[in-house]
Amino acid sequence: MTPSALAGHSPAPSPAAVARGTTLVAHFRRQVSERADRPAMYLRVGERWAPITWRQYGDAAKRISAFLLDEGVEIGGHVAIWASNRPEWHIADAAILSVRARPVPVYLTFSADQGAYVLGHAGATVVFVDSASVLAKVLAVRSELPALRRIVVMEDGEPISSDGVVLSWTEALRRGQAATATHGAEVERRMASVLPEDVATLIYTSGTTGPPKAVKLTHRNVLAAAAAVASFVPASAEDRVISYLPLAHIAERANSEFRQYIFGSPVYFAVGMERLSEHLRDMRPTLFFAVPRIWEKMAAGVHAQLDRQKGPRRWLTSWALAVGDDIAQRAAGGQSISRVLARRHRAADRLVLLKLRQALGLDQANVVASGAAPIAPEVLRFFASMGLVVLEVYGQTENTGIATMNRPGQARIGTVGTPVPGVDVRTAADGEIQVRGDVVFAGYHNDDAATAETMDGEWLCTGDVGEFDADGYLRITDRKKDLIITAGGKNIAPSNIESALKHHRLISNAMVIGDRRPFVSALITLDPGEAAAYAEERGVSEPAGAVNAQSAVVREEIQHHVDEVNRHLSNVEAVKRWTLLDNDFTVGDELTPTLKVKRKVVLEKYAAEIEANYSLTK
Repeated sequence: MTPSALAGHSPAPSPAAVARGTTLVAHFRRQVSERADRPAMYLRVGERWAPITWRQYGDAAKRISAFLLDEGVEIGGHVAIWASNRPEWHIADAAILSVRARPVPVYLTFSADQGAYVLGHAGATVVFVDSASVLAKVLAVRSELPALRRIVVMEDGEPISSDGVVLSWTEALRRGQAATATHGAEVERRMASVLPEDVATLIYTSGTTGPPKAVKLTHRNVLAAAAAVASFVPASAEDRVISYLPLAHIAERANSEFRQYIFGSPVYFAVGMERLSEHLRDMRPTLFFAVPRIWEKMAAGVHAQLDRQKGPRRWLTSWALAVGDDIAQRAAGGQSISRVLARRHRAADRLVLLKLRQALGLDQANVVASGAAPIAPEVLRFFASMGLVVLEVYGQTENTGIATMNRPGQARIGTVGTPVPGVDVRTAADGEIQVRGDVVFAGYHNDDAATAETMDGEWLCTGDVGEFDADGYLRITDRKKDLIITAGGKNIAPSNIESALKHHRLISNAMVIGDRRPFVSALITLDPGEAAAYAEERGVSEPAGAVNAQSAVVREEIQHHVDEVNRHLSNVEAVKRWTLLDNDFTVGDELTPTLKVKRKVVLEKYAAEIEANYSLTK
């Protein structure tokens, strides 16, 4: 049975109260005080969700705070967290904030060298890691990190090292408890002294090119972003949120941690991305955020199920989705809905659409959203036809993840909505989107030159290109630096073409090439699971392992899809040639942790395949 969060003693704060002269630490202390025996977090233990109360959360955080003071962590010092999504992550983060230090999250997928760059650049004195595998990465580069004094391992059973540098989480808690007598008063003093302009976190941008930059976000930044969203997205302590995207990314941090401090809603920690579907069906979130690739995978999974339906059941599903699409388009266009259509929709929802939402685990979701990268309009329309209006969010780490957003009941597919309250957005003469407001970051850590380059007075230069429609809705056309200029001098936005190419169950990733080239080409990767299922559905006798990039049935279907995509593009945008790679892109290599393609890495790694697309003999 899904556990439910209980209502608190006091109502959720108003949007104004969220941001007014306060801090994340003040909100956290309020939740611990007012909701002591209510669930704050749930972790998966066997087949059940085990709760952790706010009292337990607060007590553990206070002990880790005392431990950090005993380790000599100073105000403004940096403490890193290199771990998967788990309760200890939140406890460590709250503890770091409570001693007025700066948390430094590290992507779990980072290599030892990448992690060393972050830890060294921040000058982290303590790092929390979640496992022996991450510990091994830190130890491999320890000689490069002179500031690092202590490593704390969250997993049970990890021993204290002979030199005392490595401690278990249990030992850190024990030492923190012992240090409370000495440092308890100082912990309280620091908690009370936290200021809105204090840096609440460094977030290293994963980046598609070059080394990451450390974005400094203040308590004021974070609370301004939360207040902006809360002004039109209802939030309460009864919400259920699942934590599964990397906590080193601003989107997950804001969605499952920072909002918890403010509104008191419990967080459920997923046991890896591969079990997300199972967890969604089990805990049924009231609010769900995903990056486009997750939505695309979910849509492909539903389509695959529908493709296997036969006879009357297939007809009924098609009819229900058509009715749902009609309703969604009329609602988006502000058109009236007749009584007959409304009755049809109630029947379609009862017979089919509700069951589809239940199968996804999103039947109780009040708000579903997408951000961090462009998403294909076809995917949004598909979910809207099911009764799930996915709200696109636009932002970046430097503006605390939010600048514009589509509103519930006012979403416009193909746009990222209108500016959120408290945020000004404009486009420069060259079309670059610029943002101003309390959400704009405090600069890059140890990089004044990069900060100055990113700012135009009060305005943050996002590097994205876009345009407003007549009603003030923003449409993103591309990244300034990713714009393709062909040999013929034509400017092409690759992201729109890539989104269209990925809108097929067989395709996992796609990257468009054409800069200083005579025409546009593409590298495409295969979804192996879908390829095997596709071949089986069509009676192909090849073994599952043989259904790959060379399979005729697969290549024929992808060529058909590319032709269909090209029908909707201009001649200069059309993909003239493509290569189906033998392997998919992977996180940490060709993909960032938020599943964006690293264009520079792909261009270098697959240079031969790219050149082959432009060979006269192909």
